[in-house]
Amino acid sequence: MATGTKKKLVIVESPAKARTIARYLGNDYQVAASVGHVRDLPKKELGVDVEHGFEPAYVTIRGKTKILKELKQKASDASKVILATDPDREGEAIAFHVAEQLGLEKDEGRFERVTFREVTRGAVQEALAHPSKIDMKKVEAQQARRILDRLVGYQVSPFLWKPIRPGLSAGRVQTVALRLICEREDEIRAFKEVEYWSITAHLVKEEQPFDAKLHKISGKTFTLCSEAETTRVIDDLEGKEFRASEVKRRERSKNPPPPFTTSTLQQAAAKRFGFGAKRTMGIAQRLYEGVDLGKRGAEGLITYMRTDSTRVSGVAVGAAREWIGREIGDAFVAPTPRLFGGKQQKGAQEAHEAIRPTNVELHPQEISGFVSAEDAKLYELIWLRFVASQMAAALYDTTTLDFDLSGGSGTSYLFRATGSVVKFPGFTHLYREAKEKGDHRGLDDLEPLPALEQGDVSDLQRLEPKQHFTQPPPRFSEASLVRELEKLGIGRPSTYAQIISTIQDRGYVEIEQKRFHPTDLGDTVRRLLVRVFPNLFNVEFTSDMERALDEVEEGVKEWRGVLESFYPEFQKRLAESQANTDEIIREILAAEGETCQLCGQPMLVRWNKRGRFLGCSGYPDCKTTRSLDQDQASEARILGPDPETGETILARVGPYGPYLQVGEGQDGEKPKRVSLPEGSDPDSVDLEYALKLLALPRALGSDPTTGKEVTAGLGRYGPYVQRGGTYRNLPNVDQLFQVSLEEALTLLNASQGRATLRELGAHPQSGEEMKVLDGRYGPYVTDGSVNASLPKGSDPEDITVEEAVELLAKAALRKKSKKKSKGGGGRRRKSS
Repeated sequence: MATGTKKKLVIVESPAKARTIARYLGNDYQVAASVGHVRDLPKKELGVDVEHGFEPAYVTIRGKTKILKELKQKASDASKVILATDPDREGEAIAFHVAEQLGLEKDEGRFERVTFREVTRGAVQEALAHPSKIDMKKVEAQQARRILDRLVGYQVSPFLWKPIRPGLSAGRVQTVALRLICEREDEIRAFKEVEYWSITAHLVKEEQPFDAKLHKISGKTFTLCSEAETTRVIDDLEGKEFRASEVKRRERSKNPPPPFTTSTLQQAAAKRFGFGAKRTMGIAQRLYEGVDLGKRGAEGLITYMRTDSTRVSGVAVGAAREWIGREIGDAFVAPTPRLFGGKQQKGAQEAHEAIRPTNVELHPQEISGFVSAEDAKLYELIWLRFVASQMAAALYDTTTLDFDLSGGSGTSYLFRATGSVVKFPGFTHLYREAKEKGDHRGLDDLEPLPALEQGDVSDLQRLEPKQHFTQPPPRFSEASLVRELEKLGIGRPSTYAQIISTIQDRGYVEIEQKRFHPTDLGDTVRRLLVRVFPNLFNVEFTSDMERALDEVEEGVKEWRGVLESFYPEFQKRLAESQANTDEIIREILAAEGETCQLCGQPMLVRWNKRGRFLGCSGYPDCKTTRSLDQDQASEARILGPDPETGETILARVGPYGPYLQVGEGQDGEKPKRVSLPEGSDPDSVDLEYALKLLALPRALGSDPTTGKEVTAGLGRYGPYVQRGGTYRNLPNVDQLFQVSLEEALTLLNASQGRATLRELGAHPQSGEEMKVLDGRYGPYVTDGSVNASLPKGSDPEDITVEEAVELLAKAALRKKSKKKSKGGGGRRRKSS
């Protein structure tokens, strides 16, 4: 193809956006999509050279090799490569990485960068007419954030794996969000409610009922703390006349809120529709990229949805004002245009606009047949908010009525009633903000009051005393959490949805009745990370780091300098944490009063994919584990005194199942406890049987051959006899108290198929229980799904957890290879 006939290649992020833009451009252009990021840090290694300027080692993301190959082919035959990815840091980074792969260094002049805030014909053509270069400051700010998050996540996450569960993650920002939720839960648990009382006077004037509340006593704000105190006040007011002592009237105005930013859109959608942040952003993405409106063609319906600016263009403002005047009336148009370009939070991106409809004339009703119901709802919300922002203020006539009464005791009591009437609806004709529990009442929520003048008397129907209790702070909803993150400067608008979905996906929080509740796992992760890394996972550090990243984008700071100021202290704390956190872990994970039945050490709460379980703190020397059921609880039943100590023996059902307990413990010592055998009814256990169980394990004597002690005990898998690390199951619990040394040795020396020789504990990756069994062809290790024979001559008592894991991994590979060879007719993989 001749040079003069070569097309220009426009690269965007999504296929949907590519299809919309392709309709706007002529035959001189070809439009393709990168489908998001094409390169990133490697998943299975740090990917950052911390010794040489934090140089990142980017790799092609899995599945993107084919996309890059196609882009390279199209670029090789293009006269220009126009990078039109999203106008934020992530979009700038995508543009840079795509350009780098397509030969940016060799021929920089062939590459152009364009951005548009809306996917409309006019915006696209305007952007193409004014191309620029890639903004490397934005790229460096995104790169610094990515490296910072990798350094924290990659090096802190493994710290959670051994004490809690493999595969858990810690994030620089997500952990702080989790901390906010957990600390709010701490406040709720620590909250002590306080009783207080109110007195409401139910009044009537000219058949219009209204209420006045006791506001002050003797000129001071006063809290009634008891029923008796409240009754004395009511008695003191017996027969008193409610004559208006003061009437205040004034006009108040309420201006419309500005158009949506990312965070305010997420908050409004959560309150009005119950949409989560992730769902809201997914819908907004579709509305931005373009919708096929039939005969009208494809069109982006809203401007770019990741923004923290409330600024709007003069053209859009003019269109909104024209629509309001024409459709509602000139009185409803704001006296002057509102551009909302004044105060912005620090770090707001002024180049961006607020979220608004791209075409005010496209009424929400007109798109209902072309989009889903949820897409239509969000578009209508954005449309209404933007148009309302250019409307006149709502006007209210507010009235405050005071009734200053003198009681029989000479004490004065001030009752106050407040009401309002809408004088002019203004913007509320079109839009009212949704509210949720805990939000303050506004002028719209006040009832109107009767027309009273000073000295007028209202009829008292009754004085109503009412008991109240102070309430703990509310748990975070999605809306209030986003608002808190924004207020504290944690994350940026584009990250809120990812932060919230991550802590949910990890099982750290759950949503109940639209409020966040931390799970036991989430609370444990938070407590451990905050105790060990107090300066890393706090609000101030995270907020300061966000400001530093903004300053990289603004060119005030150099991205490597930001990382160099952070990393040495982080490494120091990381090294210290590896050396001195065992006690912190034991303290945080301790299962109160639970001890290992084999070695007597404290049991710790741990997690696997099935949930919580108890594991011995002596791991790996002792690998005892026990299931944990939180749903059981009962009152203690007294069985009688311990004949040796005189302490009371109790039968209980606790969170870990039925158990026996001796006394309540003294001087901070935990009482002795032992679990009841599986299937036992705690209500049928008597003192004699309890004493037998409390005396376990029972010593039977020594093996004359090996000299090792032989005992009978009760474990997770039922009654057993033990010699060193060798176990044999007994047929029933009664055998525990009857089996002799000779019978135990016969069992221990017999070659029993699949008898348990050793319990190794949970597999560090899968969480499945690993055991060494005595099989037909000798001892083998199993995790329930894979079996692996022990090497010839190995002693089952000497095998370590690490060796067992390695044997199982090799056996699993052999099993997989066998399956592949059996399906020999399948397609052969292409060699790479």
